[in-house]
Amino acid sequence: MLDQAPAPGADVHATAARLLGFLRDLAGARREPARDLGAYEQVCWLAELPAEVYLETDAGPGEVLFSIPVIPLSPPTVLEEFDGWIGLRHWYRTLRDLAGAEVVLATGLLTWQPPDGEGVHDHLLTTPVRIVVDERTERVDVVLAGHTSLRDRDLLGGLGGFRPARTDWVWDAVRAGQGFALRASVSDVLRKWCSIAFTEFGAAFREDWTPAQASPGVPQLRLAPALVVRPPGRAALADHYEDLLAQLARMHDVPGGLGRLIEPERSARLMQVAERSPQTIADLLAGLLARGRRVLVTTPEAERILAALPGDVAGLCALTEESSVVDRMRARAFEHDPAGHRRYVEELAERKNAADREVSELDARLALTEATDACDLGPGYRGTRAELTRRLRSESHPWLTPRTGMPADPPLTASEVAELVALIDEETPGRRARTWQRDVDPGSLPSAPYVRSLIEAEAAEVERAARSQTDLSRRLRDLDVALLARLEAAARAVDAALHDLGLDGHPSEWDPTDHAARAFSDALAGRRPTIWARVAEMAPQAEWAEHALASLGGRRVQLPPGELHLRRLASAAQDLRNHLSEGGTLKRGPLRSVAQRQAEPLLTGARVDGRPPTTPELLDAVFSVLMVRMSLQELEYVWEAAGMPFEDGPLDQRVAAFRRAHLRLARIREVLPAIEESAGHLAGLGIPITHPLQWHGYVVGLQSALSELSVNRASADLNALRDSISTDHKGQPPELLSALVAIDSRDADGYARSLTALLEARHERGLQMRCEALLDRVRAVHPELAEALIGGTVPEHWDEAWAWAHASVRLAELPGSPAEDRLREALTEAEERQAEVSAELSTAEAWEACLSRSEAPAWIAPLWHVPELLPAVPDSFDVVIVDGEHGAGAEALFLLWLAPRVILVGEGGPELPHPEGTIDLIADVLDGAVTPTAPLFETLRARFAPGERPAPERAASVAVAAEPEPQLVAPQLVAPQRAAPEQGDPPPALTIERGRSIVAYKRPQLVELIGRIDAGEPGLSDEQLVERAGEILGCPDDETLLVSARLHYAVETFREPSEPSEPFEASEPSEASGTA
Repeated sequence: MLDQAPAPGADVHATAARLLGFLRDLAGARREPARDLGAYEQVCWLAELPAEVYLETDAGPGEVLFSIPVIPLSPPTVLEEFDGWIGLRHWYRTLRDLAGAEVVLATGLLTWQPPDGEGVHDHLLTTPVRIVVDERTERVDVVLAGHTSLRDRDLLGGLGGFRPARTDWVWDAVRAGQGFALRASVSDVLRKWCSIAFTEFGAAFREDWTPAQASPGVPQLRLAPALVVRPPGRAALADHYEDLLAQLARMHDVPGGLGRLIEPERSARLMQVAERSPQTIADLLAGLLARGRRVLVTTPEAERILAALPGDVAGLCALTEESSVVDRMRARAFEHDPAGHRRYVEELAERKNAADREVSELDARLALTEATDACDLGPGYRGTRAELTRRLRSESHPWLTPRTGMPADPPLTASEVAELVALIDEETPGRRARTWQRDVDPGSLPSAPYVRSLIEAEAAEVERAARSQTDLSRRLRDLDVALLARLEAAARAVDAALHDLGLDGHPSEWDPTDHAARAFSDALAGRRPTIWARVAEMAPQAEWAEHALASLGGRRVQLPPGELHLRRLASAAQDLRNHLSEGGTLKRGPLRSVAQRQAEPLLTGARVDGRPPTTPELLDAVFSVLMVRMSLQELEYVWEAAGMPFEDGPLDQRVAAFRRAHLRLARIREVLPAIEESAGHLAGLGIPITHPLQWHGYVVGLQSALSELSVNRASADLNALRDSISTDHKGQPPELLSALVAIDSRDADGYARSLTALLEARHERGLQMRCEALLDRVRAVHPELAEALIGGTVPEHWDEAWAWAHASVRLAELPGSPAEDRLREALTEAEERQAEVSAELSTAEAWEACLSRSEAPAWIAPLWHVPELLPAVPDSFDVVIVDGEHGAGAEALFLLWLAPRVILVGEGGPELPHPEGTIDLIADVLDGAVTPTAPLFETLRARFAPGERPAPERAASVAVAAEPEPQLVAPQLVAPQRAAPEQGDPPPALTIERGRSIVAYKRPQLVELIGRIDAGEPGLSDEQLVERAGEILGCPDDETLLVSARLHYAVETFREPSEPSEPFEASEPSEASGTA
C-alpha cells in the first residue's frame, strides 16, 4: 500500500486502541437511538402501494425493487380507474421528492411496550435504497443500494429481557446476505430472531404487510415493509468501531493513517481544496487512478461526480457493489495489448504537449496583437481605421441607430425578428391582456369525458332512486349513515349466501321442502334456535358417514334381515374382528368362542360381496355400515325435530342427502350473525323481519335507500371536483370561470366547450408571452429599437445592419483597434482540444494503471454508508477524498483505517454540539486535537501541518503531481517498473527558458538538468537539488507545487536510474499530498 507506516511500538498500539475506544463511545453518544417510527421524517408503507405497481421481491444489490412511470396529470375517463390514478400520482410525487434523500427499505416491525422502559415501534432490518429519476423518461426507480443491517441492539439496548449475545449468530447470518431486502429469507431471519432474542418470554411473528399500531406487553414482530426517510445516519458506527478494536487486538501494526495521526511528525502535510464542485473531485479522482492509486470518495453527489469524469473512467468506479467493475476490468485486460497501448498513450502525451504549446503560443500572440495598432471591429470589419471609417460612412441603415454597449451578436436571429414582426402585427387588446391572466393548463383540469361521466352518473342515480322509492326506503334513508352501512354489509352477506344456495329469487318461488329455506325462515323468526344448533352440531357425523361409505371402496354389504339392534351387532362385529386379528379362528359346535357366538347373526345373515364376513377386512366393512346406519338414525332424529324429515332410500343416497343438507345449512349458519344483527336493528325501528317475504321487501327498500344516498355521493363528487379547481388566484381567465358555471349547471357540453376555449386562450397567452420575450431581449440591449418595432418599423437586412451598428460603436469607442477576436476564438478552440486530449490521456492512463487489480479501483459512497458498504480492511485504499464535512466530527476518523492519505474538499463546518449521550471516556485524546465537539476538518488540520491550499483549477494537477508516475504494465499482477527513456529516440535537447511552464519540459530533460547540477555542485542533498533546479527554471509562481513534485521525482529517477520499485511505491510526498 501507499507509504506503509513503520511498525509502531507498544505505545502507538495502545494509543490507537484508546483512540478507537474513544471514537466508539463518541459515535454511540452522538446519536440517541430512536425507537419509534414517529421520530423519522417520512414512512411509506409498501402495503399501500397500488396494485398496478409490481414489486421485485427477489431483487438483489444494485437491482430495481420497483418502478413507477410518469403518471399523466389528467385523470382517467373511466370512473373505476380514478382511485388507482390518485394512488399512483401520490406515490410518484412522493418518491420523486425523495430523490437524493437517505432512504432505507425497512422490514420486521417490532412493537413492544416493556413494563419498565420506553416503548418500541420500529423495524429490525434496514437496507439502503436510492431513489433514481430517469432523465429521459422521468420514471422513478427504487434501487437497492447496500447491504442489510440488523438494528436490534439500537432498538432494545438497555431494555430488560433482551440479551444481545443470543442474537450474534443472527447478525452473522444477516452479514452473510440472509434477510436481504424482500427476499424469502427475511421471514426466516425474523422468525429465528423471535425464538432466541428474549430470555424470559418469546416474540410472536406474523408475515403481515400491514403495520401494528398498539404497543403490547409481549413483543410482536410483523414483516410490514416500508420506505423510511432517515436523517444522515451513523447507526452502525459504534458497532463498526467495535470491529476495528477487535481487529486491532489481533494486529501487530497500526494502519498507516492511524499511525500518522498518532505520530504526526512522520506524516505528510494535509491537502485541502477550498472549492467544492463535481468537476474538481472528478479531476482529482481521474488523476489518482491514472497513477494506479485505489481511491475512496465520500460524497452525497455520486451521480454528478460520475457524470463529470472524463471518458469511460466512470467504469472503474463502484457505487453499491464492485462485481460489475471487476468484470469490465477483466474483459478489458483480456483484450489488452500492452505495447500498442503504450504507443497510444505516448501519442496522446505528444498530442497533449502539442496542445499545450499551441495554447501557449496563441496566448502569446493574443497578447502581442492586443499591443498593436491593428483594428478589428468584428466579422467583416477588419483593416485600418481610415478604411473602416470610410466604409461605415458609405453603408447606411436608417431604421437602426448605433447604441453604446451593443453586443457583437444581435439579440435575435433573422427568423426570430420576422416572427416578432408577425406577432406585433397580429396583436389584439384581448391577446395583450392574456399575460395578466393566470396560466391554466387544460390538461391539469378534469377531462370533459370524466365530468360527463359524473354528471350522467348523478342523473342515473336520481332516476333510479325516484323509480324505486317506497315508504320503507324513506324510513331507511333517514337512518344514520354508519348504521345504514352496517345494514348494507349484513344484507349483502345474506344475499350472497342465498345466491349460493339458489334462493336468490322471490321467496314465493322457493321449494317448501328445501332444508336451507326452512332454516332461513326459522332464523328470521327466531324459531327453534336450540334445535337448529343441535342440527348444525351433527354436521361432522354426516361428513364422517360420507367418508366411511367412501372407504368401503365399492364393496356391497348386506345386513341380516329383520329388526336389528345396530349397536349390539356393531359391538359383536368389532369383538370378532379383534378375535381374528389376534390369531383366533372360527370353529364349530361348542368350541366356538364367545365373540363368534355373539356374532353368529352376522356370520349367518350378513354378506360382503356375497361372502360371509369371516375375515377382519370383511368384518371392518360390516362394522362401517352398521356405524353409518347408527349415525343416520341420529341425523334423522335431529332433522325431524327441526321439522324436516328425510325420505327412506338406499344407504348411499340417504348419506348424500344428509351431507348436502348439512352443507347448505352451514351456509345459512355462516350469515346467522348478519341476520340477527339486521333483525335486531330493524326491530328497534319498528320494522318486523320474521318471514322471507318481509326480508325480500326489506332488501328492496334498502337498495332504494342506498340509491338515494348514491345520488348524494354523486353530487358530492361533482362538488369536490368543482372545489378542486382553484379560483383563489387573481387574474383568472374567463374561460375557467365558464367551466365552473358549466359544472354547477350540470352542462357537460358547456364544460367541454369551456375546455376548448381555455386551450385556445392558453395558445394566445403563449403567443403573447413569446412576443414579449422577444421584445424584452431587444429592449435589454436597444430600448429605442424595441419601441420602434412596436410602432411598426420593419427591419431590413437584420444581420448586416446589426454588424454595421456594432462596428460603428466599436470604432467610436476604440482609441486603438487591435484585431484580437480571431485569436481569442482560436485560443478557445485550442483550449477545447487541449481538454479533449487531456481527458483521453487520463482515461487511457487510468485503465492501464488499474488493469492489474482484482478489486474496484474506486468507490464513491456517502460518508456514513462506508461502514456498511466496505469491509474494514486496513489500508485497503491509497487515498480518501472527503467531499464536504457532512456534519461529521472525530467519529469519521474511521476513514484513516482504510487509507493512509486524506484529501479534504470544501471548507470545514462550525463546532459541533456536545453529544447528548453519555461518554465513558470523555477525556481529550492526542493532546486535545480529538474532542467530542471538534469538526472532522479541524481535527485533521490540528494533527497535520497545513499545506498550501491550491486554487480549484489546479487542485487536480497538484494532487496528481504529488504522486510518482508508475510504469504502465501488462494486465498481470506484477510490480510496475520505473520508466526509462526509449532506446530508439535520443532524449530531447535541454533548452532552458526562464519563466516557461513546467509542463513544457519532458521528464528526461528534468533528469538531465538534475544531473548537470549534481556534476557542477557535487554533494548537494535532494532538497537542495530541487531548490537549485527551481531557481534555474524560474517557472510561474502559481506552479510551485507542481514544479516541486516533478523535480522531486526527477531527483529520485536520477539517484536510482535502474532500481525497480515496489508495487505502488510512492515518493516522499510534497505539500500537496494527502495525509500519507
